[in-house]
Amino acid sequence: MKPARKQLLVVFLAVTVVPATLAGWLAWRLLAQDRIMAGERLREIRENRADEAVQSLSRALAALAQEARGLPPDAVKAFDSPLAYAYKPRPLPEAPALVFSVGEQAEFRAGQSEYAVAFYRKLAASPQPAVRAGAWLRLARTLRKLGRREEAIQAYRQLRAIQDAAAGGAPAPLAGQWAICGMHEETGRAAELKKEGETLRAWLDSGRFSLGRDIYEAYAEDAARWSGRPRPVVSEALADAAASRPSGAGAALFRGQFITWLAVDHRTVLLTPDYAARLLPTGVVRVRFASQAGKDESLRRAGETGLPWTLTIALADPGKEREAFAIRRQLLFWLFGLVTALGIGGAYLGWRLIRRELALVQMQADIVAAVSHEFRTPLTSMRQVSAALSEGRVQDEERKQAYYNALARATERLHRLVEALLDFGRIESGAMEYRMQALDLAAVVFGVAGEFGREAGEKGFAVHADIPSHPVPVKGDAEALGRALWNLLDNAVKYSGDSREVWINLSRNGTQAFVSVADRGLGIPSDEQREVFRKFFRGAASRQGRIHGTGIGLAMVDHIVRAHRGRVSVESKPGAGSKFTIQLPVEE
Repeated sequence: MKPARKQLLVVFLAVTVVPATLAGWLAWRLLAQDRIMAGERLREIRENRADEAVQSLSRALAALAQEARGLPPDAVKAFDSPLAYAYKPRPLPEAPALVFSVGEQAEFRAGQSEYAVAFYRKLAASPQPAVRAGAWLRLARTLRKLGRREEAIQAYRQLRAIQDAAAGGAPAPLAGQWAICGMHEETGRAAELKKEGETLRAWLDSGRFSLGRDIYEAYAEDAARWSGRPRPVVSEALADAAASRPSGAGAALFRGQFITWLAVDHRTVLLTPDYAARLLPTGVVRVRFASQAGKDESLRRAGETGLPWTLTIALADPGKEREAFAIRRQLLFWLFGLVTALGIGGAYLGWRLIRRELALVQMQADIVAAVSHEFRTPLTSMRQVSAALSEGRVQDEERKQAYYNALARATERLHRLVEALLDFGRIESGAMEYRMQALDLAAVVFGVAGEFGREAGEKGFAVHADIPSHPVPVKGDAEALGRALWNLLDNAVKYSGDSREVWINLSRNGTQAFVSVADRGLGIPSDEQREVFRKFFRGAASRQGRIHGTGIGLAMVDHIVRAHRGRVSVESKPGAGSKFTIQLPVEE
């Protein structure tokens, strides 16, 4: 960087950053003092709101206690969720086993299963719901043993439709639904099992059945597994709290849930934490049931308030309470932000402008040097060959032909350089046009590999081509695609290092064609792989190895491939070579 530019950068930073830093420091001090005053005022407001919330909650609990006195003796009422199971389940009528003894004897006696089926079907028509429930349960069990699964499922569905009766010690609908799920599980019907399992889970969650804990646990575990949904923690926690038969008022953890109870004259009211929180005035405070207060919270212990809980109370909307202090602080804040943004933005833009100017100067120098070198090589060869021929120093016809061939190759190379620069100019200006037509990609690759192989062979390089014999139809510009492949092959030769082999491969996978060019040369570091397709980019390997080039080859490849609705990618490791792959859609 020139000394004048260094001085310009220093002056620019001093003019923008130093004043912005000073103004920001003063604004920050004012903000800090104002924040302390606002914090003290907010704490006073929060303490007052906490006292009001405790009083409101005490009145709400007193109303619930009065409501509990109107319940039947030994009643349990739960808010916010039904009880998963009952402390004293309501018994349902179930037919005695003696009614089905004849059928069960036949069921478990070899060769008499059909008699048992007929016997149970007859009992299934009984006018008594309990007898029908027991008959359908046993009929389904017998049909299941006989392998008549569809009939067994229909029997379980009949059992499921019976209300106010028990079968197998459980309510008939639950027993039937549970058995249907079990049959779907046996037969591997995953979709039906999930659907019926969700129904069983919904029935258990609804609290419509008065179940003992042992029956509920058995059904709930299977319902959770079949439906893929976890067990209802809240309703189970409420049931555990009811089973504990608490007295007075209190709160405790049941199955990880903080359940509150009010016990009044052998009647119990249960509340979940969410329901208890809803008893508070809405939109004023935010309450947690915790023994320690966090930041911006007030603590109210159970022993001090007479409530079942120790509460931490915070303002629901602290920002609203800060409105009285907010105007001045917002002005200071925005002033601080504006000055800081102007300082940082000005410094950043200045630095960007300086870097861009320096990069442009360096880029122009690099392009001129690269293009000059690329042009100098074929021009020097052409001048030497032309001088030898024009001065008559070559008399032998065979040597003359070799000189002509060298002159033609140098001319072709110079032509390709000029065309590449012209094409790059058209790409940059957006004027590049492609002649899209149906073509055989295999023929294009074969032609480029052959032509490039002859030129590379004179430099001691071997080009190995793996091209299928069948056509690979694509839609594109044959000349543009050939130029893209030539650029990849030319790069592979340039960066081959000590290796003298290059591989080109064409393959097809369904609707996509893949052309890859690989070498075992210098490789590309991972941090440069995303930059190699940027115009004028020259990697560390090219600079260290003094490998000349214009820096536009891979940028042209990327543009050509994207214009053909494809993409180009690179896989490389330093010292292990590189592999560039062009992916194009196949057009049948």
